[in-house]
Amino acid sequence: MSRIVVLGDLNLDVLARLPGMIPTGGEVRTTVQAEPGGSAGRFARIAAREGGAVTFIGCVGSNLVGDLLIRSLQDEGVTPHVMRVDTPTGTVVALTQREERTMLCSRGANDGIEPSWVKEECFRGANHLHLSGYSFLSLSQQKAARRAIEIALAHGMKISVDPPPANLIRAFGADRFLHEIAAVDWLFPNLDEGKALSGEVSPEEIVGALAESFLCGALTLGEKGSLAWRGDERDRCEAEEITGADSTGAGDAFAAGFVVTFLESGSLVRANRRGNALAHRLLSTHTRRDPQGTSCFD
Repeated sequence: MSRIVVLGDLNLDVLARLPGMIPTGGEVRTTVQAEPGGSAGRFARIAAREGGAVTFIGCVGSNLVGDLLIRSLQDEGVTPHVMRVDTPTGTVVALTQREERTMLCSRGANDGIEPSWVKEECFRGANHLHLSGYSFLSLSQQKAARRAIEIALAHGMKISVDPPPANLIRAFGADRFLHEIAAVDWLFPNLDEGKALSGEVSPEEIVGALAESFLCGALTLGEKGSLAWRGDERDRCEAEEITGADSTGAGDAFAAGFVVTFLESGSLVRANRRGNALAHRLLSTHTRRDPQGTSCFD
């Protein structure tokens, strides 16, 4: 069995579909869905569902939402090592209109984690560390991520990262971000993130550039599937098309499926296909018909 340590964000995700017109100061009906989220939290839950033995390290507020998020880990078989602070639990509101998505993010308690909370005993017997890329953007969480990498390297573990959105990489600095993840073995960017990190444009060029620094990984391409690599080996997987879906968390689902399958089988092809299958499954749960923007009394 794969034993995986995960460190990063644990949030409440609120997914909302925007109608074509929103009256200023008014109210409309739409589809709103709340679920346990956070890039790292979602990875942990799905990896455990896939059969991995998962320990999650993170931080939530001392409130009901924090209680529910910890319970969401436990319900999937994840061992939570979660710090509690007085800051409100992290929350993300994802607004989708047609094929475009905008995210409103409150990091909240995620920034309350302390490096001392990252205990070496959480890593004993583990063979993999997965980090949310968001961890490197916050000064407080960055220190915890660095501590986790230090322990993982001492234990001979492989390390993977799912990068944050491209606009945040550019704001942080691509070279600076690459320096922070220099010890990482596996990387899972999407196309925009891959462009920001590599300076290349085409998927093949992006993967070629990233493969020089990262042993293994996959470039996710949305409806076009993914292009995975291990050294000089490449595998292209086409995706089943889903229209009108909120893509929040699809990359986390892909990474979880890929990591667990690759750790168990050592097969790039199987890992790439399992990642796509889980991303497709998550997208299918987020597919909703665009609302018409009726008032609450219609």
